[in-house]
Amino acid sequence: MIFGTIETLASIIIAIAVIKLLVLSISPKAWYTFAGKLYSKPKVTSIIALLFAAVVLYFLQKAGTGIIEIFAVMLFVSLLMVISIARYAKTIIDFYTKKSTKKIWKEHWIDILVWSVLLIWGIKALFS
Repeated sequence: MIFGTIETLASIIIAIAVIKLLVLSISPKAWYTFAGKLYSKPKVTSIIALLFAAVVLYFLQKAGTGIIEIFAVMLFVSLLMVISIARYAKTIIDFYTKKSTKKIWKEHWIDILVWSVLLIWGIKALFS
């Protein structure tokens, strides 16, 4: 079987998820240690994730996947994430309600910028 771009990208996330589930089922502490190291430098992790996201977006576009299809998949993934995050909603809300709006914007300006660009792109594609 020859994998195209979409199949290769899917293979990457499948492999990561299978490895995560296996490690979590065998040694949760090992996974938490790995995750702790991965997220120990949040700025570096964020920059690397942003670069990987840009590369994946590029390859999705080259494979003919439009921004509208990408948004549809993001809706699906977002709903799956809610399953995991919902139980922590109070903690997350408490965390952010203690911060000023100015501080939140300062900490999340790149997130807001990226989402704004994607949303404008999606809106333009949806209505053109």
